[in-house]
Amino acid sequence: MADGHDSGRGDADPLERYFRPRPGAHAAGDDDGDIEGVTIDGMPAPRVPVEGPRGPRRPGRGLSPRAAISARRQKRFLTLTGTASAFVLLTSGGAWAFQNYVTGMIDKVSVGGLGKGKDTPKGAMTILVAGVDRREGLTKEQQKAAKLGHFEGERSDTMLLVHVSRDHDSVSVVSLPRDSYVTIPAHKSNGSEGAKGARVPARPGKLTWAYQFGGPDLTVSTIKQATGVSIDHYVEVNFYGFVHMVDALGGVDVCTEQAVDDKKSGLKLPRGKSHLDGLRALAFARARYSLTGGSDLGRIDRQQQFMASMLKQALSTKTLGDPVKSTKFLNASLKSLRVDEKLADDLPKLADQMKNLSTDDLTFAKVPLSNQGYNAVLWNSPSPQSTVQWDRGKAQDLFTDLRRDRPIATQSAKPSASPSKKPENELTVPPDDISVRVLNAIGTPGLATKAGGQLRKLGFKVTVAPGVARRGLQTTQILYGPEREDSAKTLAAAIPDAKLKEVSSLGSNMQVMVGANWDGVKEVEVKASPSASPSGGSSIETGTATSKLCG
Repeated sequence: MADGHDSGRGDADPLERYFRPRPGAHAAGDDDGDIEGVTIDGMPAPRVPVEGPRGPRRPGRGLSPRAAISARRQKRFLTLTGTASAFVLLTSGGAWAFQNYVTGMIDKVSVGGLGKGKDTPKGAMTILVAGVDRREGLTKEQQKAAKLGHFEGERSDTMLLVHVSRDHDSVSVVSLPRDSYVTIPAHKSNGSEGAKGARVPARPGKLTWAYQFGGPDLTVSTIKQATGVSIDHYVEVNFYGFVHMVDALGGVDVCTEQAVDDKKSGLKLPRGKSHLDGLRALAFARARYSLTGGSDLGRIDRQQQFMASMLKQALSTKTLGDPVKSTKFLNASLKSLRVDEKLADDLPKLADQMKNLSTDDLTFAKVPLSNQGYNAVLWNSPSPQSTVQWDRGKAQDLFTDLRRDRPIATQSAKPSASPSKKPENELTVPPDDISVRVLNAIGTPGLATKAGGQLRKLGFKVTVAPGVARRGLQTTQILYGPEREDSAKTLAAAIPDAKLKEVSSLGSNMQVMVGANWDGVKEVEVKASPSASPSGGSSIETGTATSKLCG
């Protein structure tokens, strides 16, 4: 907050007060003549001697207070003590002053469906990061400058699953295409799909619609269902705040293989290396049609390249050693984010634990696709709409790596010269990798809930459907899509009295129809090789942040 020194300066930095001498600290009668160091909420930093024109002041050569705070010496003072303060703010996340500042500054949002979170900031965790086209607080001029258009409501243009390893020494970032063809779970309408509060059934759609129709809650539930990955925390980055973050760094470098002239975003770049300010960086990250022919994937490549460049710039000595730049970046970052309440409390400690990460420790990946131009007829239009379909087998490998806190696989397993045949009844998919929906198909009250609880104790990820799906089913059935045969075998081993039935319309989903013969569950043993891959080997495209930087 500004004080009397900031009168009339609308753009004063909120952190500037940390770099000013404390009022009254340099009184005329101060014999040693030292100006006090910076303070953080009343906590003093070490005192810093101020040098005169010919070296440090000696007794008998005292300078007046006015001379001591002249422009030249004040600049030197800010450089010395400001660097120390910036170092404290950016690397000592556990410091109570920094923690109070961060938790008070950052915007919090309540999000349903998040995972355990209880162990944070310790242990492995997965964070959903959404880049959101939220225009609240923006003037028409700002919207026009950022080329945000005039669509009503809010939408998410970028979605990332960020997995932090158990020891917090590496980070995996998986980009999810905004046009991914997914099932959006049942939810209550927010007014964009009919009457507000009306129940909307589960139905297929584009991933980006989840945020538009139900905000963070529906986005989290959609991605959890599509990936099978538990999401522990949620971070939302506002587009225009993103502009301020880049400008606070003084811009970032990007590279293009060809000249760019994008009419929609207004972006014009020469071939090769360019230094972008905030608005042009936003255009670079969002541009789509003239750069990649409308492809989501080309845009993902550019976003990953840009994030790598931004990380390098933020961690550079030019940033960390510049008190003005570092504090402006911190301030811009905090103003740009909305995070779940638990993460807001733990953010300073988490930042402290991860302060030694470099671009070598950050790995980017994209969800493997089977169809980049799938034309789907969806509920809101009679005309086919362009979507992308995931390669379910390879995508499952990728998400399994995240769930098990393993480094993302980057190479296919080499086939054996004389491969051995897998035994027909061998189980290859463990229960904790299997998501299943349990339904009551006999009518006995509470039976589906009981069955779901028993399966959950074995490790299966269970959702119990409310009500009674049908009545009178005598034999419990396991219904599965063609892509889940191996998972169905594990489930059948856990429910020996159940009947297996493949249902093509289920795709990658599984259901247990609980019948009259339900008699509990049985422990299962899976003997899968660590290198085994249900899809025949992984060919997931990955790259470290370092590999994506301009040469």
